[in-house]
Amino acid sequence: MGLLDDVLSTVSKVAKSEAAQDIIKSIGNGTAKNVINAISGGAQPLDIAAGLKAALKVGIETAAANLGKRDGFLADAAVRIGIPEEALSVFNAVQSVSQNPAFNSLLNTAGVSIPSSDTVVTLLNRAAEDAAPKSVGIFANAITSMGIADAKNILFGADNAATAYLQQNTFAQLQGAFMPTINSSLGSVKVANTTPLAAWSTFASYNNKLVEMMDRKTVKMGLEVARKTGVLKNELFERLSAIKMVNTDLSDYITGKALSGLFLKVSEKEYDIRHNASARVSDVLKSVFGQLDRK
Repeated sequence: MGLLDDVLSTVSKVAKSEAAQDIIKSIGNGTAKNVINAISGGAQPLDIAAGLKAALKVGIETAAANLGKRDGFLADAAVRIGIPEEALSVFNAVQSVSQNPAFNSLLNTAGVSIPSSDTVVTLLNRAAEDAAPKSVGIFANAITSMGIADAKNILFGADNAATAYLQQNTFAQLQGAFMPTINSSLGSVKVANTTPLAAWSTFASYNNKLVEMMDRKTVKMGLEVARKTGVLKNELFERLSAIKMVNTDLSDYITGKALSGLFLKVSEKEYDIRHNASARVSDVLKSVFGQLDRK
């Protein structure tokens, strides 16, 4: 090691000493403080890890509070939960067919009202809104147990680096822990005195009865004759042909969508903390993320 390296090493050790830190505090925010902090390397990895965890905690609490409000999911296009894509065409077809008296009679479903797509979408989002605030403790535990060996890389990484790390390393764990909360919400929240599970079960049961009925040879022949003779319009025939069996279990779907929405909002809060000093609501956030202002 050369003379220059010896000097720099000594200066660095002195700058990190308690005495030097006392001097830094007494100097205030002047140039000398910036120079000494630059030599000493700024915040230590443990401080950075604490800052990142604090940022994620703030992000989670903010996201859960905002998404947990009425219309928190429903009114936000970025996180709004729609009918599962694979079931959307089927749902629309069933709605159309259910309005045909002949099919209602064949299926013996008189008096059963298939919920509208708007009602179903509202119910799905209400379940997510109900569950969102309950996610805070689950997320907090994941953050507490999260080790950040590469804390500096995350701090000086992408604008959503901390959120991405949390998502990549805890999503499966969170999904398993969050699902019971979603199940509870699916069975308890109501719109027009109907729960999400009840509405989806009504649709799925009607749909699956249609599929079973149309699988019968005699029914297939009858539908083809009705189409060829003009009794059954081509549009309705095509809708019937699009109907397939659907899964009655919403838990996986809503859990995945709700968690994706939460992570999106956490990443937005992380971005805010990184770029907006006023969003740093604690000393550790100010200390750690203040380093980004000097980049």
